Amino acid sequence: MFADFASNGESGDLIDLWCLTRHCTLIEALQQIRDYLGIRMPEFERPARNYRRPSRPKCKKPQSAVLEYLTQERKLSPDAVRAYKVGEDGRTIILPSLLPEDGTLAFVKYLNIDRSAEGKKITRVEPGCEPVLFGWQAIDSESRVITITEGEIDAMSSHDYGFPALSVPFGGGTGAKHAWIESEYERLLRFEVIYLAFDMDKEGDAAAAAIADRLGTYRCRRVLLPHKDLNECRQKGMSAEDVRAYFEASESLDPPELVRPLDYLDEVLRLFYPLEGHLPGYPLSFAKIGDKVRFRPGELTEWTGATDAGKSQILSYVLLPMAQAGARVCCASFEMPGAQFLRRMVKQAGCVDRPTENYLREIMTWIHQWMWMWKRQGKAPIKRIIEVFEHARRRYGCDVFVIDSLMRLGIGSEDYEGQEKAVFELVNYALEKNVHIHLVAHARKTDSKNKGAAGIPDVEDIKGTSEIANNASNIISIWRDRRLADDLRECSERAEKGDAEAVLELENLRKKPEVVLNIAKQRNGDFEGKVGLWFNLETYQYRSAHDSRDGRKFVSLSEVRQAVAGD
Repeated sequence: MFADFASNGESGDLIDLWCLTRHCTLIEALQQIRDYLGIRMPEFERPARNYRRPSRPKCKKPQSAVLEYLTQERKLSPDAVRAYKVGEDGRTIILPSLLPEDGTLAFVKYLNIDRSAEGKKITRVEPGCEPVLFGWQAIDSESRVITITEGEIDAMSSHDYGFPALSVPFGGGTGAKHAWIESEYERLLRFEVIYLAFDMDKEGDAAAAAIADRLGTYRCRRVLLPHKDLNECRQKGMSAEDVRAYFEASESLDPPELVRPLDYLDEVLRLFYPLEGHLPGYPLSFAKIGDKVRFRPGELTEWTGATDAGKSQILSYVLLPMAQAGARVCCASFEMPGAQFLRRMVKQAGCVDRPTENYLREIMTWIHQWMWMWKRQGKAPIKRIIEVFEHARRRYGCDVFVIDSLMRLGIGSEDYEGQEKAVFELVNYALEKNVHIHLVAHARKTDSKNKGAAGIPDVEDIKGTSEIANNASNIISIWRDRRLADDLRECSERAEKGDAEAVLELENLRKKPEVVLNIAKQRNGDFEGKVGLWFNLETYQYRSAHDSRDGRKFVSLSEVRQAVAGD
């Protein structure tokens, strides 16, 4: 802290001092300080989102029924209505969301002052627009304290109480309602204290917890109000002093390590009596297994196998049904260039060898919705990987992470202590943040071709220290039957030359699985065992005995688009 007693009483902390001496804004100062300290923001290799900018609404300043509704019924001040640039169109309130950088209109919500026959609010938003917070134009650009509310009228009520506020665009709850964080994450970095004044109900509690988890529990405070929300406090006649007392008494969240047994009650009940369609985690979607193998939050799964066994390729394929189930994936593939990685996944997602350009764009757009990728190949230290993963989790809501592979973490093959420490840090991160991590780990070299099925890697066959396997929740090994592959190749050549016996032999050989997927360990599940898989060389897809022979198409085709070039 500093104070200059010879001046006009200027005081503050080091950031304030930086602003004063460098004659810059808070936002400019923060970037200069990052540069000075050598702090680099993570970068992701993904195309920019294309949002539609809404047309400027045809409206006027509130002056009739809307103004009466806001000032008389909802008890807002005319100053709040002006500060938040509220408009009216007949009996509809126009609520614009402007970008703080230049005042660009980014999002518009329409709220009718009349209710439906069922007593519900009548609202709509401009489609395809960037979800941003409402009220930036009312916030001091130098402020480091902000309030976030569940509704626009609550934000204006907070303004009237002396707590400048922003409102989320889609209300309380969890999941997709918080897509705005992706757009607003960096703008909110300057705030040291974030008051979360959400509705006093389950939806409000869930929203506050989800937002605090991503924006940082260290700076978020849950404001517990005596009424449903800030506007109801205003309608009930609460004074600014009374409301301030609730803000000052707002609760910071307990450390995540400190819990009570009853905090687990719902989870324990669901383990005994799972709701249909609500099993934890994401399934290993092969029909032969069903729901017997799942990738649960708070777990580390290790994929192992010999070089060229196909472990990375199968992992790429099983990510697709996880994405369909709602997973958001951050993938650090250090062994394959990003374009090659996506080429393989496009074939798998489209169940096609060579998609048309239109279909390729359609598949890539789908993958873009749920995947973030590490930009560089080579090696990276585990500390930096976790830092980037945490940024992806907070800003984009990623809950599934992939590292391919353990040998690219900059740890020597004989550095058992370093290997143990790296795996331990990944396990801790998965548990602490309730996410799932997939780690590719190579197997020790064996003469699996001569051993046949006896050479299928098991828990103790992972290359490196035994702690790699001991700390994993799940271990899945991949074994490719190279002898069968050789027999298929030789038999195909004979069949092409007209050998009748070879045709019959080839048909029998194709009934045998070329790949064995071995569930060698599943700590929190009841199934362990081996499953045969058939590989399609054109689509890079895998299927079990009960899956369709035609493969699986993860991206639906529009009527005017075709799957294969030339069709």
